[in-house]
Amino acid sequence: MKYFIFENQRNGTCYHEFYQGKWDKHTFWKSDSLLLHDDILFSRKGFIEAILEVIHNYDPFGETEISQDEWNKIGKIISHKDASSQALYKEADLWLKNVFMTYDCFTILGI
Repeated sequence: MKYFIFENQRNGTCYHEFYQGKWDKHTFWKSDSLLLHDDILFSRKGFIEAILEVIHNYDPFGETEISQDEWNKIGKIISHKDASSQALYKEADLWLKNVFMTYDCFTILGI
């Protein structure tokens, strides 16, 4: 993976955790989550712009649930953004295809 890492590769806490399903309000840094460093998230302007366009209440410091429909809308917006934002989306999308087979949403846990 180019943008995301897994918990066992984490160095510090400046990561946004892409958590499978609804957050249980207790568990952080799950081994089956994807982690995205804060610097990577905010340096891909098109990615964060697309999230904010679809998820108006996105909170980079809290938890934000994203449904499959919302994720697909983000993807349509991303398709008109810069190449690195598109690549970031595609990397997450590969992981999310399996997540959405089991869960109705995923949760981004902010820093």
